[in-house]
Amino acid sequence: MAEKLVLTFNTEYDRKFNMTINDPKEGLTQADIVREANKIIATDVLRPSSGKPVSLVSAKIIQTDTTVLL
Repeated sequence: MAEKLVLTFNTEYDRKFNMTINDPKEGLTQADIVREANKIIATDVLRPSSGKPVSLVSAKIIQTDTTVLL
């Protein structure tokens, strides 16, 4: 089963920006995610078209199970 972590940020233009991380580390806590998201915001290196991230809105781990049919 594949996993990805999706972080959703509010941006400076009051829009949403999703950042996806494949195969996140096992055992991540809410505190870990908030701390790392704040580092991402503080480094000020992301410049998506929706605007620079200014706050974390949500974090989700999505699990995908694939069945090959042919």
